[in-house]
Amino acid sequence: MYINGVKYTKEMLAQMIDQTLLGSDTTASNVSEVCRLAKEYCFKSVSVNPYWGALVAKELAGTGIETNLAIGFPLGSTPTACKLYEAKEGIRTLAGRPGSIDMVTNIGLLKDKDYRRYTADVAEVVKAGHDASIEVKAILETSMLNDGEIATACECTAEAGADFVKTSTGRFGGPLIKHVRIMRKAIPPGMGVKFSGFGLYNAAELAIMAIGAGANRLGTPIGPQIVTEIEKFYMDKELRG
Repeated sequence: MYINGVKYTKEMLAQMIDQTLLGSDTTASNVSEVCRLAKEYCFKSVSVNPYWGALVAKELAGTGIETNLAIGFPLGSTPTACKLYEAKEGIRTLAGRPGSIDMVTNIGLLKDKDYRRYTADVAEVVKAGHDASIEVKAILETSMLNDGEIATACECTAEAGADFVKTSTGRFGGPLIKHVRIMRKAIPPGMGVKFSGFGLYNAAELAIMAIGAGANRLGTPIGPQIVTEIEKFYMDKELRG
């Protein structure tokens, strides 16, 4: 499949997926099953709440697949010190194995136009991640923001040193494809855009459109379905965003 002139293989698409397991009813057996799927499909990471970080890291040991820790999830309104402790403790449980962090930004601070504290909140977690050679993504919750706020959030999180901006947690409304375009335009060229929280309906098609709009990471609980559907129905297509 070609998107905007770039060839995407099944393996490349799988490496763009953070397979999520973020329900409050998650069990150890759920974690083991998701890790099995991640190994089968060679996903980029398994994304979990920090309690499960140690188990995921153990299950994925030796595979190179990251344990992706959701910090401040899903509201983002905990104090920075709490997010920082959560991040550092999560990193500790990885025991040096591959990991990454997705943190929810403080949307209220952005709405209040308190950009200094909004940026500082992200920067503290970014520093903890980077000190451990771990990538950090900043979740904006784009469905709660207008276009200007999305662009401003991108500028702030870029200033804070985040590696990616991410659309959504999936808890408060899904992102739009136009949000990806706004994000891609507002960030430096080397920064990534993660499209997530887009639900289960037409997920493969939305994933393709998001990539066309500039996303280079996908967060989803149905990675296997997306990869399988794209391979089955779209691998002979040439698409432009």
